[in-house]
Amino acid sequence: MKKVGLAVVTYKDNFGSALQTYATQETIQSLGFDAECICADGIMGIIESRKKRFYLKRAYHPEEFKYLVSYTMSRLKKNRNNNAYASNMQIRHKKYVDFNEKYLRMSRNVHSMQELTELCFGYSAVVVGSDQLWRPSNIAGGYFTLEAVPDKVKKIAYSTSFGVKKLPKEIIQHAKTFLTRMDHISVREETGRVIASELTGRNIPVVCDPTMLITSKQWFEMAGEKPIAEGNYIVCYLMGNNPEHREFVKRLREESGFRVIALLHGSVYIPEDEYWPDEKPYDVGPCEFINLLRFAKYVCTDSFHCCVFSILCKTPFFVFRRDSEDDTTSSNDRIYTLLKWTGLEERLLTGKENVIDNMQEQIGYEAVEKQILAKQDASMKYLTTALAEVK
Repeated sequence: MKKVGLAVVTYKDNFGSALQTYATQETIQSLGFDAECICADGIMGIIESRKKRFYLKRAYHPEEFKYLVSYTMSRLKKNRNNNAYASNMQIRHKKYVDFNEKYLRMSRNVHSMQELTELCFGYSAVVVGSDQLWRPSNIAGGYFTLEAVPDKVKKIAYSTSFGVKKLPKEIIQHAKTFLTRMDHISVREETGRVIASELTGRNIPVVCDPTMLITSKQWFEMAGEKPIAEGNYIVCYLMGNNPEHREFVKRLREESGFRVIALLHGSVYIPEDEYWPDEKPYDVGPCEFINLLRFAKYVCTDSFHCCVFSILCKTPFFVFRRDSEDDTTSSNDRIYTLLKWTGLEERLLTGKENVIDNMQEQIGYEAVEKQILAKQDASMKYLTTALAEVK
């Protein structure tokens, strides 16, 4: 059986990252390959050092500086042992460790870029995707760009995202260089298609996220058939710090009478979120995440993957823009692209709407399912064709 290495996220406690990693692995495995996730734990220090140098060069950029400060403060708080946040993050982290051990097939750990190259000689192909793996900082990191993969090994991108509308000028040549080495490229959103097409001169397809290549039945089997939360509830998963979005959730709670189960601090620590939700569980991993979404009465989010799984669970959801439209580092386009091809543009809100009107709006999931099946078919054809060349 031909062996395929996966350059995916296995080191981050994020629901979407973990689930898309599993979906990528299982989809490629189902096509007759021996797929394994590359363990890059030993080179994370090298990657992070490169990313930090990039951020320091971009410190003048207000949006990136603001995010860097929030991220750094959250990391410092998480690494202390004398606060509730650090303890709660350890509870959450244990759920991810258990998920990875149960569901992911890992390579041996590599401790240098040379070791990574040597590992990749054992693969017929390396697939990178999905997630925002080609954000400018990740390009600077030089791992998800597959630069360490030997020339003779096929390099395939599946549903990979740049995560921004436009690349900074200082990273463009780097991006052009690594993209030119890729044998097959597909992306997750329209802005990514434009960026990759302009830099390579190729016709770049937009495919669905790998989580949408797995059937709802398969996801439900992983998540459990019985609800882990009793009664009627609203799931709130907001990663951005936008007060108007939280006010919408509070109005929805008041009008519906349903309690709010909030999954907090998905990206950075937001202290205000500790006080207003009815429940804030931390013993929630990727499988529990799906379970909560499946049995929720409503979902409120600014997360791409939370939208995806709300759709797969056929749960009514409302989605908000996490980033300002003026923000050049905005990652909103992944949500725009998803809502457009599923025909669900009306689910995108500002947070200022009349919640009673929103509650009355129905989602025609039968029509949505037809769109998903068509997108799945086209996406699988891309992946099958790309892997057909693997020797």
